Amino acid sequence: MNKNLKLQRIVMEVFGGCNYTCQMCPQSNPGRGKNFTRKMHLKEFERILDMIIPKYGSPIINLEGSGEPTMAKDLYDYVHAVKKRGLKCYMYCNGANLRGEFMKKVIDAGIDFIRFSIIGYNREIYKKWMNIDNFNLIIQNIKEAKEYIKDTGSNCQLSTYHLVTDNSQLTYEVEEYKKNVIKETNVLSYIWKMHNWSGNYENKNARKKTDRKSCGRPNAPELTVRAGGKEGRTAAVVPCCQTLGPPNEEKSILGHLDKNNFEDVYYGDKFMELRKAHDNKNFDKIDYCKDCDFLYQDPEILIWSNDKTAKINHMLGTDENFILTDYNKKENLNEKKG
Repeated sequence: MNKNLKLQRIVMEVFGGCNYTCQMCPQSNPGRGKNFTRKMHLKEFERILDMIIPKYGSPIINLEGSGEPTMAKDLYDYVHAVKKRGLKCYMYCNGANLRGEFMKKVIDAGIDFIRFSIIGYNREIYKKWMNIDNFNLIIQNIKEAKEYIKDTGSNCQLSTYHLVTDNSQLTYEVEEYKKNVIKETNVLSYIWKMHNWSGNYENKNARKKTDRKSCGRPNAPELTVRAGGKEGRTAAVVPCCQTLGPPNEEKSILGHLDKNNFEDVYYGDKFMELRKAHDNKNFDKIDYCKDCDFLYQDPEILIWSNDKTAKINHMLGTDENFILTDYNKKENLNEKKG
């Protein structure tokens, strides 16, 4: 077992359900099973953190997974649990609930970074892709959060995230997003090509197909934990956030942290089998990887950002050298527990 493992990032899903039914998201189409749409209890959340930290580093804790974290009405308690352990806390959300006193409590708890998913460069396109007429609401919520951050002296950073909805009009889409979102909010923004959720979504705006190479995630020093799990269990560990919805979500479970310790899952047979397949480019042996378009190293997937430090395959907030595709065949992670 690698005694020098230092995790860079843990994605902890606070709430597995969602208040949106976005067109491109398997959360709503075909929909997640009931076992995966539950809330992770705060005590379990803290127990998992203490199982891993500080023994395996001081990673960023990202409160997302594939559910909507703001559906947890006590979300600020989870943020506080992360911060009192001296860790950075990030959150990706749709932002519809992040307003008023709830927004203030989350920011007051010390959250470091909030990303608002705004898939749509204007009200009409947002409504089409996210199936709800909330474009103006989200813009207003960002403005209010930004003002509160300024008034309180918080160090929280805000950002927006957009997936291109039509590859044939990239320039137009970027310029419209700049005008209607970025100019209105003046926050960090990231525009990416759409992905196919490990093959669970038929991506009409596909990434360029290249020779398949490992995305790097199986060997990278990161961990993704679902709120739910298989057959009533909780805290399922999966390879990444892309294996969302049936059939790939359940197939991709590498173990559970509800009754197992971290080492038994992270160095367990299923995780080792996944790493070996990626090391040898045997992607077709892994049902939930074989059709994933993250295996295509499209150099143009990051279309535009006003964050000059943004890089393809770099996870926000992590060490600048944490590039996922650099973690192929890393011996320190492929050492089996012993």
